[in-house]
Amino acid sequence: MKYYTEISLNNGQTCCLRNGTEQDGQTALDIFLRTHEETDFLRSYPDENTLDARKEGLYLKEKAESENEIEILAVVEDVVVGSAGIEAVGTNYKDRHRAEFGVSVLKGYWG
Repeated sequence: MKYYTEISLNNGQTCCLRNGTEQDGQTALDIFLRTHEETDFLRSYPDENTLDARKEGLYLKEKAESENEIEILAVVEDVVVGSAGIEAVGTNYKDRHRAEFGVSVLKGYWG
């Protein structure tokens, strides 16, 4: 699923919301680890992560090519500051409507 938009933030900066790409693997991994260090309210702790930059890149590529899943990066002044994603729970008829949704943003950009 392809996505791109720009939004104005309260502080006047512009935030680009776009698909992650395979080339974003290391950056996405770094932002994942940083956001998971900054709060206890995400699904896992940084040391529970099993992905590396290559696997993260392949994950982003898969989501960009998906018809029903997506992973979006939030970019402010060429710096990735967060991510959000929707991932299907199942493919069976009775599961197709179910999904997991997650959002993480660097603490400096909360609010």
